[in-house]
Amino acid sequence: MNKLRLIPILGTVLLMLLLAACVESDASDTTEAAPDTTEAESPDTTADDAPTTTEGEQMEAPAEIVIGNPIAMSGPNNAGAGLSQIPSYDLWAADVNAAGGIYVAEYDTQIPVRIERVDDTSDVGTAVQLTQQLIADENVHFIFPPWGTAFNFAIAQDITDAQTPVIGCTVGSRELVENPGQFPYFYTLLNQYVAQGSALVELLVDQGVSTVAIIHHDDLFGIDFNAFIVPALEDAGIEVVFQETYPLGVEDLSQTLRGAQDADPDAFLAFSYPDETFLITGQAIEIGFNPDLFMASVGVAFPPYRDAFGPAAEGIVGTGAWNPNVDTEDAQGFFDRHVEMHGAEPDRWASAACYATGQVLQQAIEAAGTLEPVAVKEAMDTTEFNTILGTFQFENQLNPVYPGQIGQWQNGEFEIVSPTDDRTADPIYPKPAWPEG
Repeated sequence: MNKLRLIPILGTVLLMLLLAACVESDASDTTEAAPDTTEAESPDTTADDAPTTTEGEQMEAPAEIVIGNPIAMSGPNNAGAGLSQIPSYDLWAADVNAAGGIYVAEYDTQIPVRIERVDDTSDVGTAVQLTQQLIADENVHFIFPPWGTAFNFAIAQDITDAQTPVIGCTVGSRELVENPGQFPYFYTLLNQYVAQGSALVELLVDQGVSTVAIIHHDDLFGIDFNAFIVPALEDAGIEVVFQETYPLGVEDLSQTLRGAQDADPDAFLAFSYPDETFLITGQAIEIGFNPDLFMASVGVAFPPYRDAFGPAAEGIVGTGAWNPNVDTEDAQGFFDRHVEMHGAEPDRWASAACYATGQVLQQAIEAAGTLEPVAVKEAMDTTEFNTILGTFQFENQLNPVYPGQIGQWQNGEFEIVSPTDDRTADPIYPKPAWPEG
């Protein structure tokens, strides 16, 4: 078999092995993998049912703050969940517990946290069902969401109906930007397609790109990103010379890539999820499709992507972006603790946002002084949060601050190349040719 033909296969295998290592290293008191969410032994800690006391006596604090987390521990979504969300959530919980827990004023004490994790098997219906079970469980105080845009949207109505605030860190959607009031209890920390798309177009203009080829999957992320980027490119005077949609779960995109190659674009853009990103890159190398700018989306910022493609990753552009050199509090410390705990680097996009999810929840609880979810939601609306993403206050339930929008692998690091003052490196353009062999 051709060596280059093996690259996407080896890349996926490497990713799965690294994720397995992360899961194994995560065996701790902060997580539970059992699918049954009704057997938790934590005491009931909802504010309405808190034990009454005579005047002047302190209410008894719950033994722990339980955070339910329906998420892909198996199936295709585990590629993203197992690298970006699960390790970051667990590191945050470990950091909080090492410091004594979250201070809750109504109990005048710090309370440790525990994540009750259940496997949604990468099935959206299962994710919804598990979320409903966790919400109904009187021992679960808050929810960390599943991985991916469609899954976050699938639970948004349930958490809104239950008046339980949830913070997404792997969700990007037009609906969130244009209709924030639709789900008033759903927040997101990840930078959205409007900011990223605008930065991408600005980068293309800055580098003198005049023609592009675009492919995208038929899930919400790809659809929304494509819907924004095409008119933005046209407004910037950049011609779209090839465009094609492909289904989730696709196993061969070589003919699509040959069509893009025949159009001879200056830049190639793929709005993709991890498995597709590995496939697209490997098959582009195989057929010798080497445009001056090569960009894919979710997965490019993963260290296993860099490791799988080695020298070929140099100059590849992706959505993001974050790295340990950004000028935010504890960026390098987060990176180092992640490596120490999990034996693997965080990704250079969503990992930081997922860790910041815990920071926001903690600071909102402390500002509210209670575990009552409506009060915590009100604190989320008014508090200025200090996180590894930076300092910000939610605007229409969205985080207006992100260290970078577009990144590029350069000498082993995913540098921020968006044309802003926060750029950590100048872009490489044109990208190097694919290595031979």
